[in-house]
Parts: sequence; structure tokens; C-alpha cells
Amino acid sequence: MKRMLHAPLLGVILSTTALLGLLNPTVAQDKDTITVAQPVDALTMDPAKHSAFPTANIMFQLYDALVTMDDKGTFVPALATEWSNPDPLTWRFTLRKGVKFHNGEDFNAEAVKFTFDRALNPEFKAPYFSRIAAIKSVEIVDDYTIDFKTNKPFPTMLFSLYEASFAALIVPPKYTAENPEALASAPVGTGPYTFVEWLKDDRVVLKANPDYWGGAPAVANVVFRPIKEVRTRIAELTSNGVDIAADIPPEDVPSLEAGETKIATIASDFIYFYAFDTLKESPLQSKLVRQAINYAVDVDAIQQALLGGLGTRVALTLPTNAFGYDEAWQPYPYDPEKAKALLAEAGYPDGFTITLTARQGRYMKDREIMDATIGFLAEVGIVVEPNFLEPGVWATVSEAKGREGIIFPGWSGRDPDLVWYPLLYSGQYQSYYANPELDTLLDAGRATLEPAERTAIYDKAAAIIKEEAPHLPLLTPPLIYGLDADLDWHPRTDSIIDLRKASFE
Repeated sequence: MKRMLHAPLLGVILSTTALLGLLNPTVAQDKDTITVAQPVDALTMDPAKHSAFPTANIMFQLYDALVTMDDKGTFVPALATEWSNPDPLTWRFTLRKGVKFHNGEDFNAEAVKFTFDRALNPEFKAPYFSRIAAIKSVEIVDDYTIDFKTNKPFPTMLFSLYEASFAALIVPPKYTAENPEALASAPVGTGPYTFVEWLKDDRVVLKANPDYWGGAPAVANVVFRPIKEVRTRIAELTSNGVDIAADIPPEDVPSLEAGETKIATIASDFIYFYAFDTLKESPLQSKLVRQAINYAVDVDAIQQALLGGLGTRVALTLPTNAFGYDEAWQPYPYDPEKAKALLAEAGYPDGFTITLTARQGRYMKDREIMDATIGFLAEVGIVVEPNFLEPGVWATVSEAKGREGIIFPGWSGRDPDLVWYPLLYSGQYQSYYANPELDTLLDAGRATLEPAERTAIYDKAAAIIKEEAPHLPLLTPPLIYGLDADLDWHPRTDSIIDLRKASFE
């Protein structure tokens, strides 16, 4: 933070200022503290007991995973230094030596096995179990070599073992076994920061780990503050109360790109799209109707008007930085006359009425995007009747596979197997579409570890998805952060806030 101190006073109040800064997060720091404002507080300090990214942002400062992502989204070593596949059903990891947990316990293969055995235990009920469910067993080869066994080839294993898998963050076995509930409020990891205190709904305070295996972080302290209201987060940023403010609306970007603040933005891995329920009898069972809807909505205009041009348009329901995404893929262009012609060909020259099932307020600008979509569809004769559900009702309806009509769900994943399989494979929980030919390709894509073979498979799958139009792909929305102008920090596409390399200029 920017703070001007006259030299004669500095020696008198320096220690007091540092202390007050930790006790009262609104007091500006002399660049020895990064204060982060995000909409909600942590749910727990146990990395395997939650499924929320705001919680993960805090956890990743305290813990490490076996692998991590670099600034380009490439998997790189963390607690594991290298990995290989001795056979199609085995992932072998060589572990980093000389690493200790914050309490002095040694990091080794025992810690890795303990961490995953704990989270894989059905009685533990890990909320993010689905991300690691393909792991059949974890076997120790020696103190610094570990094998992950699967029943089938598992090409997306690294996504299950990095920090955004939550339960993959490694915990100390002795400390955790002696008091299974301890991590929830007194976390111990191997990460760049150690735990100081957690005052629920007020702040989480961390301090730098001088013995961190990756090198001590440049900034001595980190404070996470839950600030629900975006106006309050922005006010705290502009008054030097915080250094990073998450979830800034696009319309506030110009005013924050000057003076003592700046903006950091990146297209996220998250996908905005509409899914069509093709399983129940309705006009959406016609491919021509689904194609017409794709032609009818001006996605580029929505992106420009509501998101200030930020984010990235996608041709299919897959982030552009995902494995196998081909920049040559093209989305349906905006062509309302073509849409009307297809509707007439499908037997609906005067249009029809359909339900939109969705939540509102779950994602940035979601209601406005849906309202704009409804307007575009009305212009070609499709009348949309929105059915906005409360979060609890949405969950109940979803579990019963009761979403109807056009659906605005939201999803993320950096691999077709993480997106297309759950969203398009016949019978899957999130799938409202069935196509045996596509199923065969999606099965093949998850049954080989060979990248070139997987790319060829998913290219064929993409052609079917484009033609069949089971979705209306929109875009990957931006992640927008307001920053102190002197803070050197860069966001990640998966929305994890990584402060390892953060520093003040």
C-alpha cells in the first residue's frame, strides 16, 4: 500500500504500525502486507473439506500440491519434481526432498498416501471427491516415489493433483491423524505462508514461511478479508484498505485504471453457455431449431455491451486454453434471417414458446446476459419464459435431472473430458443430450494417454457437436481484479489467487 512517513517518526511508530495493520486490516501497510478482499469468507482451513474457490485462494498460500500451473497454464513441478506412466494404469511421481511441513514434519511418500487415502475414504465425504474419484489406490514405491493407480487410463490425472482439485493439497499425516479436526481451524501445510489467525467473517492472517522450499515470499504478511458488497470492496481498494479486490464489474474498470489503483484481468477457464434439453419432447429435439437459436443470438454484441468486450468468445463449449481446442473452430455467426429460415424448415414458421431454467446472480452479469438472449430470440419468434430458481431449489431440481427447456448452467474445465463428458455423454448427471456416435468418441478420448490420438478424437467430436448444436456456446467471462498500483501480481485463468511471486514495486 502507499504510505508516506516522515523520517523522524519512522523509528518511533514502525513496529506499532505493523502490529496495528495485522489487528486492523483497514490500516494501510508499508508494503509488508498484501490484503485481499473477496466476496466470502473461508468455509474451513481443511483443504479436503470444501468445494469453493474463495476458500481455495486461502488454502493455496498454506499448502502445496504435487503439481502446479505456471503463468501459461502449463503443469509444472511443485511437491513432485517429475512424473511418468510406467503403464497405462499408473502415474508415478518423484517427490521433492528436504521439504518440511510448518510443524516440522517431513514431507514424503507417506504424506502423499495419507492425504489421498483420507480424501478417497467414502466415510470422509470430501465435497470435491469427483475430481479424484478415478484414483483406485495410492502406493508407496519408496520414501520419495509414489504411484497412483487407476482402473482405466486417466489422461486428466494432473488436473486431479493440482491445487484447484482442493483435496489434492498435501497435509501432514501425524498432525492430522492425532487430531482429525485440527486442520479445520489450525492448518499446517508446506506452503509459502503459515497460519496466524482466523476471525470468522472478519479476516484470515498469514505470515511468510522463511523456510519455504520455493524460496521465502517477498511480502511478509497476507490478510484475506471477506467483503460481500462490490461497492465496499472498491471503496476499500481506493482508500488503501486492500491491495487486491476480486470480482470487479467491467463498468468500473476505467475508473480504477488510474492513480493509485490499476486493473488486472484475464479470460477465465469458466464457460458461459446455454444447454438445450433434448431428452424431453419439445422443439429443442430438432437439430434445426438448435442451430436456429445459435444463429439468432448476437453473442459478440452481448460481450461488448455487458462485459465491455472483455472475456473470450468460444466456438464450442470449451475454454480456448483447454487441451484440444482448435483456433480454427468457428462459432455460428449472428444471422437472424438464417435462424428464421431454419425454424420454418423445422416446422415452426411462427416460432414457439420455451422455458428458460436458470439461477440469477450466481455469475457476473448472468441476468443481463439472459435478458439480452431472450430479446434476440424474440426477434425470430421464439418466446422465452424464464424460470429463475433459488440456489437450493436449483440444486434439488438438478439432482432430479429436472432442468427444462433452455438452461444456463455454467461450467469449467481445461480438457474435453472434463467438459464434454459430463455435459454431453448419454446418461451423465449434467447431460441433457444423447448421441451414440459422440459417446463412442468421448469414451475413446478418455481411454488413451497419447496426446496426438486424443486431439484427433476430440476434433471429430467437435465436428459432431458443432453440427448437432446441443449447446449455444457464449464465452469465457473475464476475471477482473482491482489492484494497488504498486503491486506486482498476475491473475490465473482458473481464478486461484497465487501470491507466491507477488511483490510491491
